[in-house]
Amino acid sequence: MAKKLRIGFIGAGGIAIGHYLRLHETKKAEVVALNEPSEQSLTRFYQHCAGSESLPVYDDYKEMLANEKLDGVVIQSPHTVHFEQIMASLDQGLHVLTEKPMVCTIKHAHKVIEKAKTADRVLMISYQRHFDPQFRYMREQIQKGKLGVVQYVQALQSQEWLRAVKGTWRQQIAQSGGGQLNDSGSHLVDIIMWVTGMTVSEVFAKSDNFDTEVDINSTLTMSFENGALGSMSIIGNAPSWYEDHSIVGSEGAFYLRQGIGLIQLDAGGKPVSVKLPNYKKNPDSNFVDAILGKDEPQTPPECGLRTIEVTEAAWKSAASGKPVRVSKTK
Repeated sequence: MAKKLRIGFIGAGGIAIGHYLRLHETKKAEVVALNEPSEQSLTRFYQHCAGSESLPVYDDYKEMLANEKLDGVVIQSPHTVHFEQIMASLDQGLHVLTEKPMVCTIKHAHKVIEKAKTADRVLMISYQRHFDPQFRYMREQIQKGKLGVVQYVQALQSQEWLRAVKGTWRQQIAQSGGGQLNDSGSHLVDIIMWVTGMTVSEVFAKSDNFDTEVDINSTLTMSFENGALGSMSIIGNAPSWYEDHSIVGSEGAFYLRQGIGLIQLDAGGKPVSVKLPNYKKNPDSNFVDAILGKDEPQTPPECGLRTIEVTEAAWKSAASGKPVRVSKTK
């Protein structure tokens, strides 16, 4: 039997359970060490991850990197420490899968991308929508020209984020780096560019903090490099979860409501039969296969760079009350 990849977890909070289970499902990798200072988080992790109780646990991730023989790490920590943890892991010659957002500044995005290239290591972001058959189908159809020229993009995300994470690090600017736009909203900022292949050129944004340190509700009016228009709303004080996507082109359109029943229309407004790809991968299985040289990373760090470029522009616009050009970098 081939030797399994040895993966360390930097952070073992709630989202780590899914990563653990998916990695072990590949049968090509195993989690061999944890960095998690919270006993409460560890207890919950042990309850859902059979066999994890025997793993070595480190309060300091640097000790784990120094003492364990690892092939890669999964980073699931507060946003503002992602940068130093990615850099330290790459310095150790490790492959990295990080939770979103990749980093919290454009400057840091450039540094981790360059470091990953220099180290010749895989660096990925856990953007699960890249693996969703509906988003993959829309991307493929747009690439084939089935929608003609994309002219308008709309995305809405509503969550009970304000009350659900109240009192946690996610609403503390020093650890989160920003609010709902930088947290769950990061997925939407990323996916509209990944699906359409377009990049945002200008943002006009407004936000409401609801007396917290961070943005809770944000709405963005966007212009794209190809002249398309877009609108995005990231709502953190909603009663429950809801997500909505629309993509309108010169030759057709997509409408996806609540992740159910993707509708495709042709240029005449008639329904098009949608046949979704039979795609079974996820960020963790793709990470493993990318390390083994069996697949290309589906969520490369450049996606993280484009996302923080738009996010920074939105923050600046909301603060100034004026449109802001998105930093264009190669």
